[in-house]
Amino acid sequence: MQEYIIKGSNKGVRGSVDISGAKNSCLPLLASSILFKDIVTFKNIPLTTDVLTMAKLLETLGSKVEISEKNKSIKIINKKKHKLIVPYKLVSTMRAGVLTMGALLGRYQKNQIFVAQSGGCSLGDRNINFHISGFKRLGAKYSLKKGYINISAKGGLIGNVFKFPKVSVTGTSNLIMASVFAKGVSYLINISLEPEVLDLINWMNKSGAKIRFKGKRTIKITGVKKLKGGTHEIISDRIEAFSYLCVAVITRGKIKLNNINPKFLTSELQVLKRMGCDIKLKSSSIELNANKKIKPVKIKTGPFPNFATDNMPMLMAVLTKVEGKSEILETIFSNRYMAAGELTRMGASISIKGNKAIIIGKKFLHGAECISSDLRTTFSIILGATAAKGTSRISRIYHGFRGYYNLEKKLKKIGINIKKIS
Repeated sequence: MQEYIIKGSNKGVRGSVDISGAKNSCLPLLASSILFKDIVTFKNIPLTTDVLTMAKLLETLGSKVEISEKNKSIKIINKKKHKLIVPYKLVSTMRAGVLTMGALLGRYQKNQIFVAQSGGCSLGDRNINFHISGFKRLGAKYSLKKGYINISAKGGLIGNVFKFPKVSVTGTSNLIMASVFAKGVSYLINISLEPEVLDLINWMNKSGAKIRFKGKRTIKITGVKKLKGGTHEIISDRIEAFSYLCVAVITRGKIKLNNINPKFLTSELQVLKRMGCDIKLKSSSIELNANKKIKPVKIKTGPFPNFATDNMPMLMAVLTKVEGKSEILETIFSNRYMAAGELTRMGASISIKGNKAIIIGKKFLHGAECISSDLRTTFSIILGATAAKGTSRISRIYHGFRGYYNLEKKLKKIGINIKKIS
């Protein structure tokens, strides 16, 4: 099993990082390719393990997938009908596999579709009741047997109104894909406004879908008969970007991020400014200097444009080295503080009460042996290790490869002493 060995340093990082395409945008876009009979090409692809798993899943379903690492692109060709069984083996490690349900149901409405319940990070209750309820409003019926969801709409999907009880990113994407070919008009209310969802909407509209906003969180989808293929460039990864900003903050260094839209991180950048960081923004870059005194902070996660839950574990790691009392209120997932136990092994002071974390910043952390349990926890532990005295060993780092492309290479470039061992 691969591990990271990280030697902490008193030096602040220096340098620049080119931010990759957004993994959380790429996955629903790849799933949407099922809706097309023409060739579709996606550029600015991050070749993370989740993206490669989704590509393999599409091939299993019958798509021809051509990956170019050099061009950071994926071409998908659908010359024949897809298989309608999404196997457990390929979705057990990747929650985004559930997105194939909306796409398959949208294209093969009257057929029986079998989708294994998916896996991914263990972040607490992440059921797909919202997805299923939305599909039912469109006329689909389902049953659950042996871990597979069997779903179909024998009379075809019919446009309807569905209000999400709670904002859901994957739920919004799934219902959009299921609705584009439904007869009549659908209204989705209380949708996610995450940049990754907007990227999917832009791609769908560019391909011939009729999706229009009728309010801040309401869209009207008028069903069409087909979508036309084409090329789409994926937006940059705001979670990766914030992760590297946190490397600079926790080491009191300087960093420049290229290929990132600062508007994707409005709340996060406001928090970093409140903490005392100097930040310069351009249309596609962010420069951060953290050599001043960094102050504690209170934050609350929430749906975009609020502070992203995916970015919270990284900020928590940073706050362990900010003297004073900081507080985090997590409102999205019930089990988002998985990194806390590992950071306390390094000497951090973190107490968890329900969905609130209280962090008392320490002047020093110390290297330790740690175990990663999910994608963002991996980077949170890396942050602690980079700022700790001594050497840390981090196991189960494969979780990090699910969402970070060229992780070790990018960290080394800005001065982190990191080595991967088997």
